[in-house]
Amino acid sequence: MGLIVGTAGHIDHGKSTIVQKLTGTDPDRLKDEKERGITIELGYAFMPLADGGVLSFIDVPGHEKFVRQMVAGIATVDLFMLVVAADEGVMPQTREHFDVLRLLEVDRGLVVLSKCDLVDDELQDLVEYEVRQLLSGTPTEGADVLRVSAVTGQGMDELREDLKRMAGEVPFRSPSGNFRLAIDRVFVLKGFGTIVGGTALSGVVRIGDTLELQPGAKTYRVREMRVNEGRSTEEGSAGDRIALNMVGLEKEDVNRGYVLATPDYVEPFESLDASCTMLPGEIDLSNRMRVRFHTGTSEVMARAFPAEGKTIPPAGTGFVHFQLEGPVVALPGDRFVIRRYSPIVTIGGGKILETGTTKIRKRQKERRLKRMEKLALMEPESILRLQVEENPVEGVTIDRVATEFGLPVSEVQKARDALCSEGVVESVMDGSVERIISGQTLERAQSDLKNALEKHHGNKPLSLGVPTGMLPSLLQGSYPSWLLKNVVAKNEKDGTIERRNDYIALADHPPELPPEQARKAGELIARVNEMGFEGVTSKGVPSRKLMEAMLERKMLRRLGEDLITSKEMVERAQRLIEETFGKEGFRLAELRDALGTSRKKALLWAEFLDSLGKTIRKGDLRYLTDR
Repeated sequence: MGLIVGTAGHIDHGKSTIVQKLTGTDPDRLKDEKERGITIELGYAFMPLADGGVLSFIDVPGHEKFVRQMVAGIATVDLFMLVVAADEGVMPQTREHFDVLRLLEVDRGLVVLSKCDLVDDELQDLVEYEVRQLLSGTPTEGADVLRVSAVTGQGMDELREDLKRMAGEVPFRSPSGNFRLAIDRVFVLKGFGTIVGGTALSGVVRIGDTLELQPGAKTYRVREMRVNEGRSTEEGSAGDRIALNMVGLEKEDVNRGYVLATPDYVEPFESLDASCTMLPGEIDLSNRMRVRFHTGTSEVMARAFPAEGKTIPPAGTGFVHFQLEGPVVALPGDRFVIRRYSPIVTIGGGKILETGTTKIRKRQKERRLKRMEKLALMEPESILRLQVEENPVEGVTIDRVATEFGLPVSEVQKARDALCSEGVVESVMDGSVERIISGQTLERAQSDLKNALEKHHGNKPLSLGVPTGMLPSLLQGSYPSWLLKNVVAKNEKDGTIERRNDYIALADHPPELPPEQARKAGELIARVNEMGFEGVTSKGVPSRKLMEAMLERKMLRRLGEDLITSKEMVERAQRLIEETFGKEGFRLAELRDALGTSRKKALLWAEFLDSLGKTIRKGDLRYLTDR
């Protein structure tokens, strides 16, 4: 596992030279960089740690023209190394780079006073004072300031040890959860094809895994990889610098700013809501202002729409809706930086709250602002509660909330447990999928079910109950079937509802027919039995309600749409077939003769017995089963 150190500082202050002295690797790899003596692109070098870990250095350009590359490099780092030349002091890009670090919340790091061999102690003291002023009032106010010279070696050992010490204090990124890698490097290697490189932000990747490239949603299999510039390895995890060779990936298919991730984990979007802080100065964020939007390793143009409709002043903080001019892949909680369209300077940044959002309409403003306030807390309980409030019936899944808001699954599970204990939400199962729904929804569903059953019992007092399949329609489709199953199960457990064969009834609704109706039922059964296998037409039954009640209790059975028989006659037919044919097969004509009825009614009996599983048809013959 690795940790990432990002350099920062003005051009020609010695960032690359210091990285080379620390690692033995020159991070400037391009011909133009070596010829011009300046860093143009991101460079990479690695320093092993005693515990087996690796410090990976991302060396960024210091020239103002290449700040976009600098932001892409700094976006994924754990520690910063701000380099300030002792012979020049704090310069414009020193300040801008430090602003970017603050906006991206890279708050751990140290400052290197480089080129100390060129000036005396008094000037070094003055430059260190400048640096302290720059850090004053920020989370990095107490950062170490080390005086070094790459030429004489002064302070280099102390710098190396300080970096190792800080690495030991920084928690490694958790390898749990889905894999996500922000691509900042794309190149072609002879004999291998296209290679993509970047920092793993979460999860683990192994050779043979299938990853999804976004934007585009194409999937590729990992053929080979290198981790932290080591030899080919089987596995890379969060915090590592990983180079991946993907089967079928071509150079024109991918660019810096793309993301490789577990399939279906991330998706591109072209709009988002965010919390944004403007830097002190003279530039504010006005409505429809065009800016350069940086997040992860990507950069796109965007229009800013302050949520309150007001300009966000310098040093001010507010909520903003951004409409992007191209797709971006990120998750809520990711940091971003905005730079002015022209002249190009960094003006602010903050945290993504929600992606794929719509423009803020006047009538929605208050609701959206309240939503952003809740999301800005990034508290799993608050987010889960909000999601359930917006999906009170269908509910949400833990994985969906974790994915959409960039939260660890374990944290969402803790939030579920806490909210369940308060009765705010309930956990119910939809097959093998756990859904989190509003506690009020479950209470309302229970109440609605009870009222619907009471109404049904009132309208049909002889009925055994409501057929299970009719529950959704009885409640006018207010609840999905999986939720009703859970409600019924919960009420069965506490004894308020009973399941009677395929019917649901309130426990206090008697399953037996009232005495008078039971007497009439006995008379009807006697009449049906007298008719033998001929049956009785339902039109000739005196009370249709009583007939339906007897059919529900299987006292009567329906042979056809208009013909009924009794439970006793079904048992008699089965015994007759067994006595007449035994295990031998019989034809319809033979069944007709055995029953002493017409072919039409014999066919009704045959099909009815088939439907009960008492007989089975094979070609022209039927056989009695063991059921």
